[in-house]
Amino acid sequence: MSKPTHRWMHRAASAALAVAMGFATISCGSDETSGGGTASTTQEAPEAAKIEEIVRDKLTGLDLTSAVFGVWRGDEQITVGALGGSPIGVAATPEMQLRVGQPMEPMLSTVLLQLDKDGVVPLDRPIAEWVPDFPRADTITPRMLANGTTGISDYVTNPEFLKQFYANPIAGFTAQQIFDLANSRPPLFEPGTSWAYSHSDLCLLGLVMEKAAGKPLGDLIEQHVLDPLGMNNSEVVLTPQMTEPTLHGYTNERGVFEDSTFWNPTAFLNSGNMNSTLSDISVWVRALAAGKLLSEEQFDEMMAPKTAGLGPLTAQKYFAYGVVHTGDWLFMNPAFGGYNGVAFYDTKTDTTIIVYCTLGPKANADTNNAVPIGHDIAAVLVPDRPPSL
Repeated sequence: MSKPTHRWMHRAASAALAVAMGFATISCGSDETSGGGTASTTQEAPEAAKIEEIVRDKLTGLDLTSAVFGVWRGDEQITVGALGGSPIGVAATPEMQLRVGQPMEPMLSTVLLQLDKDGVVPLDRPIAEWVPDFPRADTITPRMLANGTTGISDYVTNPEFLKQFYANPIAGFTAQQIFDLANSRPPLFEPGTSWAYSHSDLCLLGLVMEKAAGKPLGDLIEQHVLDPLGMNNSEVVLTPQMTEPTLHGYTNERGVFEDSTFWNPTAFLNSGNMNSTLSDISVWVRALAAGKLLSEEQFDEMMAPKTAGLGPLTAQKYFAYGVVHTGDWLFMNPAFGGYNGVAFYDTKTDTTIIVYCTLGPKANADTNNAVPIGHDIAAVLVPDRPPSL
């Protein structure tokens, strides 16, 4: 079978900030891979049954293997649940570990802002201080890395990366291999003059912070994010290992339906290599949206539309410090190796929606299948202002 053309992991840009993109609902599924019932823990809210119905219908319609989902208003849980099988034939549960992906990116930015406050990594100091041999290091700053305005080519869209990764998705990549792939293609623009999402930016930002602070990125995130929020089920990982119980990833993107749970996460070094649970991710998204770990000035910096006017970005649809802003909603859409996810947060009603799902044999691996699930849930909870995508 021919290999599908696959758009990679976070899609927080070309796809996400083609934030004008629509949803292609695929009606080619069956529930033959679904492992059965729900593991919802809260069903008191009147919307809970409708939310579960949406997830169940999408599981079948999009041909998904499993899904875990949760909705909160403020700190009040509306519903949390799981549907399908993981592994296939075993009922999925909301407590299962999964690959986090893009919600890790604003964690990097949160650490960056704290290190900036301490004078360790000033936002606007050229990164040549820490990575003097990186091309254009004298004109690229940590702020640019966090906001996608460096112009560094995205190594993930490099055909050579895709060739190497798909040939052996458990082999892994070093930072130098990633940067060589990024710099094998010309820059897209001069630093600070436009915007384009690039996984290369996040990988380089992680390395800069490690060199400046003299600590591994995992330790920095644990110190500045995980420990303060009590996220005890979350961990930055540099190997394919996952803790049981595990939400298994499944995908067909190499032309065969396979278990992709243990694909090596270092393919996204420093920009997505974290394992966590639905509950911990909800804690993080709510803390992020409230600026819980930042001063008021830092929070204003993190949320401000300073990239508006660059490339396709506007004051209503922009990217800032790892998060897509679309109207009143914050939006993240991770995808890696059979895991599709979405996190929506409505700043007006303090509503948080998180969905992670895994693919079935006929699922479309070239789109993020969690996004239409989250969008339909948002339309139930905030019918007059669902996220505009």
